[in-house]
Amino acid sequence: MARTTLALLLCFVVVGCTRVVDTPQPQAASLVGPIAAGQARDLLSPDIQESDGNLFVTAEPEACTAVAREVDPPFIFDRDPVAHDGGHWAVDGREVLVEEMVGVYRADFDPKAAVDEVKRTIESCRGIPFTVTTMQGREHVFELLPPVDSGSPEIVLWSFMAIDWACDSAFVAAHNAAVEISTCGPVNGYDVGALAEDALKRIEALANTTA
Repeated sequence: MARTTLALLLCFVVVGCTRVVDTPQPQAASLVGPIAAGQARDLLSPDIQESDGNLFVTAEPEACTAVAREVDPPFIFDRDPVAHDGGHWAVDGREVLVEEMVGVYRADFDPKAAVDEVKRTIESCRGIPFTVTTMQGREHVFELLPPVDSGSPEIVLWSFMAIDWACDSAFVAAHNAAVEISTCGPVNGYDVGALAEDALKRIEALANTTA
């Protein structure tokens, strides 16, 4: 009888001390779409050339960096693209240089939030001179010009000017992609809005093709 009682007691202790370990359920990877990561290059215009431009490497103060920086542009990179690309081209017959920077994001990317953040950043830098340094080490001190209405909820336009150089820029976001365009030359006035509209058409075409 004692042996039976002891066996039962040991059985109770063993069972009572058994720990149940939950097996972690695998988490589904964040989806990318409707535009695929491999289509980032397709967001660039057909005018892209093989040569590299004299990109803006830094912009200070830091709060206004995103307004002008073209190397790892914050408006594109701060939202963690799954793929990115860029390119450079020169406008025929005019001293205007164009830089294009693109990003493809996960399916939960919020293009409206991205556009709103760009607008807030630009507005916060109005009246603040910012110094830009190029890849060749040249410095320009820019200041933003008055705001311009793009006429499209997916597009933001802004311009800035220095004594010897001027830029007109655009940011476009729709679906799970964004494009930033910078056009610079001796004076402002190049129609970056038309380039932005073309970029939006490329985004829409890719999204509709892969949807």
